[in-house]
Amino acid sequence: MEFRLSDQTIAFSVDVARATMGVDALYRRETGFTDLHDGLVVLNMANVEPAAYESYQAAQSHLAELAQKALALPEPDRRLYYAQACTSLWSFCQWRQDQLPSMSSQIGLFLHADPAPASQAALDVYSGELYRMLGEAGYAGSLKQRIDAWEQKNLVPADEVQGTMDEMMVEARRRTGEILPLPEGDYYRCETVSGGPFNASSDYGNRRVIINTDPILTTQKLKHLVCHEVYPGHFMQFTLRRQAWEQGVGGLDGTLSVCNHSSSCTFEGIADCGIRFLDWEEGIDDRISGLVSVIQSALGTAASYQMHTLGWENAQVEDFLRKNAPGGGEGWVNNRMGFISDPARAALISSYWRGDEGVFPVWERVEKADRPRFFTYIYNRLHTIQSMQLFR
Repeated sequence: MEFRLSDQTIAFSVDVARATMGVDALYRRETGFTDLHDGLVVLNMANVEPAAYESYQAAQSHLAELAQKALALPEPDRRLYYAQACTSLWSFCQWRQDQLPSMSSQIGLFLHADPAPASQAALDVYSGELYRMLGEAGYAGSLKQRIDAWEQKNLVPADEVQGTMDEMMVEARRRTGEILPLPEGDYYRCETVSGGPFNASSDYGNRRVIINTDPILTTQKLKHLVCHEVYPGHFMQFTLRRQAWEQGVGGLDGTLSVCNHSSSCTFEGIADCGIRFLDWEEGIDDRISGLVSVIQSALGTAASYQMHTLGWENAQVEDFLRKNAPGGGEGWVNNRMGFISDPARAALISSYWRGDEGVFPVWERVEKADRPRFFTYIYNRLHTIQSMQLFR
């Protein structure tokens, strides 16, 4: 079934897209950032022109008007989504004027997600489940001994990562073609780097996925990254939203990728659900890897809270990550520290864990016969955690 937006909503999406680019332009003018990936908007697939704002206050005035207009849109999920998107942008302007110093407020208002970090009790529950699963897979000893042995058994050496990823992308693309319309003649390739403040990055403009080889990487982790970053994850999200706009069924704002935004959590949650979308979980090793990813995402929220709210020294935060990390090694600790140390990305770390919480339960209640409609709903338009719930 086609979820075509109304003409009214498509016209409104143009105003929102231009407003988003206008706030990005203010941010770049203020900071001097010129690199695409340093901005509020990190991808502009349709060359959207920015609205001309003289100040953050002027942008906020316009965004308040747009939020009111959003309430008159005919689609219930778009009324909710656009009201939240305008709030995200308005709040970003507040932050840039030093009027939103609290990390909890930034997470709540940028991402529209629960700002509470993962508690030690929640982390202990995760660790207990991981311990049990590793035991089921035949590993003995402490949790650290079990995860170390599991990683070594499934290790992919750094010089084999690129070839392994390229091979996995072939299978992931084949499987994705069974559930989504693939772009003809449009492919991704893999490149590897060292020292980046990320595990992996989807560089849509250059059609490449960049893998940081500093963390310990397993076969199962690389499968997760293929599904998250490429098929059916970010590459397909970008491609299908762009095509929806070009075909007149989706909004212009869908051609943008925006950080610290109401769409950030579902952007990451949909990508994290990629293996499940493809029915590609093969045995307990994939389930172990999936739980490891969830724990790592939860730890990121706790570490950011410690750094930016509790004021812990970097060494304390590093020790916390090192003590609680379910594998990944020093490379993972270092790239998480690099990520959360950037004030412009510190709130964004919550989009991964909270995104999983927002997307996974929705997927689990979608009947198999309804999956095509669900995929159209989530790939043709942007969503917040809350608007995602309106699918039925």
